[in-house]
Amino acid sequence: MNILEDLYYGNLFPHEKCAKLDDEVKELLKLLNRNEENLTATLSEGQKDTFEKYKDCNREISEISEREAFLNGFRLGARIIIESVNE
Repeated sequence: MNILEDLYYGNLFPHEKCAKLDDEVKELLKLLNRNEENLTATLSEGQKDTFEKYKDCNREISEISEREAFLNGFRLGARIIIESVNE
């Protein structure tokens, strides 16, 4: 089976592939978690609810941005292939 057939039959799941996290990203994640814990410890229940809604919106924006970046990269790759075949 070729890659197009795999894609058609749902055998490819590129969005489920996890990238390796380098040390810089791991440290930033630790810092992010630590700061979030410190912040939420100081918030009232209402403020915690608002903060959770904020994080949900931020997560959704990130997902949309990642999807758009993936699509743009895929389109660019396809244009490069088409152009190289037509030469």
